[in-house]
Amino acid sequence: MNKRNLTLSLPCPLVRKAKELAVREDRSLNDYVREAIEEKIDRSSGYAEAKKRQLASLEKGSGLGTEGRRPAARDELHERK
Repeated sequence: MNKRNLTLSLPCPLVRKAKELAVREDRSLNDYVREAIEEKIDRSSGYAEAKKRQLASLEKGSGLGTEGRRPAARDELHERK
């Protein structure tokens, strides 16, 4: 991924709090701010909600139309004549 430097002007208390939280998580301030921006973008684009729906759908699974029964034994499907 290409990276680009960015200069921000933020209130001192905000920077101080962000530094404290980054240190608690053993991360750099840069990583902490980058992830916060990514999360904001994901929420606004609907990505996070779509991901949650898809994961829930995978957990639920879908029916294969066999109602839990195996329709045929493997040997029956591959009988040699």
